[in-house]
Amino acid sequence: MIAIEWLRAGSPAFTGQSIAAALAAHGKSTPTTHLSDDALFALAGGGLAQAGRYRVAFTGHLDNAADVAAQLGTAVPQTGDTAALAGLYGLALSRWGADADLRLIGEYATIALDFAARTLRLARSPLRAPPLHYHATRERVIAASAVRAIFTCGIERRLNDAKLADHALFNFTGEGEGWYLGLHRVPLGSTVEFTPDRERVRGYYDFGAIPEVRRASTADYLAEARHLLSEATRAALAGSTRPAAMLSGGLDSALVATSALDVLGGEQPLPTFSFVPSPGWDGVELPGRYGDERPLVGELAAMHPRLRPQFFDNPAQRLDDDFDAMFAATGAAPINLVNLTMYHPMWRAAQEAGCDRILLGEFGNVTLSNTGDWAFAEWFAQLRWGTLAGALRGSFDDDRPLWRRFVGSAVLPWMPDPVWRWQRRVRGCIDIFDAASPLRRDYALASGAVERAAAAGVPIARHPLRDRMADFRAIHHEAWGEFSDIYDGFEQLYGIQQRDPMAWRPLLEFCAGIPSDLFVRDGERRWLARELGRGVLPDSIRRNRRKGLHQADWHLRLGRQRERLLALLMAMERVPRLAEMIDFARIRPAVENWPASGAVSDQQRLVLETTLPRAILLGRFVAWAEGIALE
Repeated sequence: MIAIEWLRAGSPAFTGQSIAAALAAHGKSTPTTHLSDDALFALAGGGLAQAGRYRVAFTGHLDNAADVAAQLGTAVPQTGDTAALAGLYGLALSRWGADADLRLIGEYATIALDFAARTLRLARSPLRAPPLHYHATRERVIAASAVRAIFTCGIERRLNDAKLADHALFNFTGEGEGWYLGLHRVPLGSTVEFTPDRERVRGYYDFGAIPEVRRASTADYLAEARHLLSEATRAALAGSTRPAAMLSGGLDSALVATSALDVLGGEQPLPTFSFVPSPGWDGVELPGRYGDERPLVGELAAMHPRLRPQFFDNPAQRLDDDFDAMFAATGAAPINLVNLTMYHPMWRAAQEAGCDRILLGEFGNVTLSNTGDWAFAEWFAQLRWGTLAGALRGSFDDDRPLWRRFVGSAVLPWMPDPVWRWQRRVRGCIDIFDAASPLRRDYALASGAVERAAAAGVPIARHPLRDRMADFRAIHHEAWGEFSDIYDGFEQLYGIQQRDPMAWRPLLEFCAGIPSDLFVRDGERRWLARELGRGVLPDSIRRNRRKGLHQADWHLRLGRQRERLLALLMAMERVPRLAEMIDFARIRPAVENWPASGAVSDQQRLVLETTLPRAILLGRFVAWAEGIALE
């Protein structure tokens, strides 16, 4: 982790002498500070170096460090040597200037100070990166991987209510906005540059600039995809001696796990962690979904005996058990943090087993196993009638009449927003995000959250989008950035790095550039991933058309906590600030009248499974940040 306090306009003294200790509060690294003229650098596991014109603080990793070092004519950094990586970054910045970050492949955040030019540059890699927050006034700039370090410099800690409201309405487009007034975040794939009298934010990574990828045959595409997945996994495992993987019954994590076995080679086992429903689950599943990962994971392990699956039903894990720890580590409360409650016992198990790396497959839905839902609108616009007709007829997972498939998948994405919204109203469609929000409607309106969401095109998302780049941009700017704090929080709490081979930039750019019929072929979605799994994954996974149902046992799990959650809701409702924000009048009666089973209406399920946990998260975060006692 890294931080800086830069005296921008001759401030008389530094205020953040404890900034390094704050960085290390949740880590194992020894904190250090380095004073240089008008800048105080702080480190806790990050690296610092002078290279070229720049003094650089670096946190994260570079996957192409050897190639970059060769181009720059310097020594190759050893794996994990963040000081050497800081030096390499400084040389790259001196040589290539604004293009440096486009030449570097990895997940990192940097602070680069040019003393002579009095210029401070903050940067984060695209797709995935450690967080980097900052506070800027005319007198100074403070930047840090963790917001708690910024508050040691005397900055007032006041929550940003607009950010809270936007997240509660599932509007994630304000990635650059901080959770506290006066704090901001460097967006993914962006730089923020300061001089004594200017601040400039620049997004250097453009999905629209990704070139098309054209190969001679389908076999060539498949061979390249396999090679890239292998290289991505090799990069994700670099420096690890005891990796593990999160594993579900889906395509993505299964492809990552089997790729890891190939890269590890020999007889080295790979521990895997999966959560499953608690004993007593009523077995209620939604159409097209499955609730228990155990059978599919078991078949994969039988096919690959070096996998060592462990299953967690977490019967004692309460909804909000680890909220405070995550709040303290990140200073944030992304609204989807509630989806990750059951991961904490698995991380603790990995920690106890001495694992030093956890592999994920979360970006698979964007890369290799993309459903390619934009393809129908694309083919419609390109007048590729034969391809479109074949795909629509072959959509065996779509039970709508053929004419409705055509209108819904190929025509509606091209309709103007007013027409699109009109048809949803006529059809009586429920806006799932609006219905699932814990906000009171009057507060959502008065706070400006509804207006901001409408301006951003959310929470009623246009799906399917009309082209692939719109799809990639929407995901990148609406969700990925907010997950940075969550990823970082888990790493801080458990001291284990995590990597996602599916998020490796060369792999993503390959998937963004290939023809759409590699994702949708003859109506079969996720065709590319299914083909990559041929002979590697059991057909029960490779050919599975059902999606995993997240927290299938919600009725049992939350039902066990019902009395406590109800008491917590009532305590929150007595806090005027929370009563003004949260729709207790809708949520509390739903909990009081707890259903006998999980077989409930869509609306009732939304309130209990989605709205209730997010109300608890919102209330707990406000109480934690403002020192309000709820229990």
